[in-house]
This record gives sequence, structure tokens and C-alpha cells, in this order.
Amino acid sequence: MKKNLLIVLIAVAAICFGSQAKAQNPTATSGPVTVNINLTDAISITLGAAPTVNFDYTTAADYAASKTVTKANHFTVVSNKPYDLTVAATGAFTPAGGPALNIVTVTVPAATANGGTPVANVPLSTTAAPLVNGSTASTGAIYTVDYTISNPASLLNLAGSTYSTTVTYTATQQ
Repeated sequence: MKKNLLIVLIAVAAICFGSQAKAQNPTATSGPVTVNINLTDAISITLGAAPTVNFDYTTAADYAASKTVTKANHFTVVSNKPYDLTVAATGAFTPAGGPALNIVTVTVPAATANGGTPVANVPLSTTAAPLVNGSTASTGAIYTVDYTISNPASLLNLAGSTYSTTVTYTATQQ
């Protein structure tokens, strides 16, 4: 029994001294890790909930005065760099015989130009025209757009119908 007790004591002592040796001589290791931030230029335009613009001419008084349709939150631009906005119609108003494109002008109020310089009263055309120059990079610049028909005289003598064209906004990074 004394022999067994002695063996247990020696084993416990060996374990204790072995553990203390490790605590007194700690070891460490390390490994370097590379962290990259890979940037790619990104830009997008997202239309608001109700992008359609309607000019309603239902009374004689409608044909006698200018009209402006304001589209708040018309579209949102996300861009990691400064950018310019242009506007263009894809074609003439249809049905054929509709008003000239340039009867409608487009303006972005300065308050929503995202730091850019807006161009006032840009007539619709099939050629892209500058609308806002030098907007700042943004994670969500929301634009309001005013559509105006300042002189409805060219609407006179047209048949009652809906005349439509498609307008495209383009954001181009500088």
C-alpha cells in the first residue's frame, strides 16, 4: 500500500511540475492575414414608385395656361463617384401627329440636385441633354423632377387621345 501511495504521489508531482513548466514557458504562434478592399465603380438609377407623368387637359382653361407636374422622389441615384445626369426622349410623341417633343421641359430643382448644378428648363429631345452637372457621390440621392408645358398652344387642333413618349435619365460618372 505504501508502494502504491508513493507511485501516486510521484505521478501527481510529475503532473504538477509538468504543468508548471508549461505555464512558466508559454509558447505563441501567429499568422499574418491580408485584408483587401476591392473597389469597382458602381452607379445605378432606380425609379420611384409612380414614375408615369400625366398632363391632363380636360377643360378649356387647361389649354390657356402653363402646367407643371412635379414628381417628388422621381428617381434615386447611387454612385461611388461624382456624376452628371442627362435626359432624352426615345422618340416622338405617339400617336403620330402628336406635339413636338420640345413642348415639354424638364427641370431638377436645386434643392434636390445632390450638390450638382441643375440646368433649368431642358426641352425634351431625342438627343441627350445635360440636366444636372457635377452631382456628388452618394449612397442614395433622391431627385425631384418638374415637367412643364409652358405654352399649350401646340396642343390645339390635336385629336383627343393620349400622346406618349418614353424619357430616359442617364447618370454618367465623371
